[in-house]
Amino acid sequence: MDLSKYQYIWERERSDWALVDSPYGYGIVNVKTHILLHIDDDELEKAVINKMEESGNDKYDSITDAFESGNTAEMF
Repeated sequence: MDLSKYQYIWERERSDWALVDSPYGYGIVNVKTHILLHIDDDELEKAVINKMEESGNDKYDSITDAFESGNTAEMF
């Protein structure tokens, strides 16, 4: 499985991207821009999440915790 399209999430932008726990599993969120990343392919999404966990991306219990983590975007 080719994860290179998402490699920036756990490499050069690792501090910006985090995992947020939900009743449905982890979601991928940018804590700086408040963008949620949806990957249509469930297997690919699981692989990206696993790679993020292996790489040490932050994990949060709620979206509120993620957005209040100190890396907040300017609101429009």
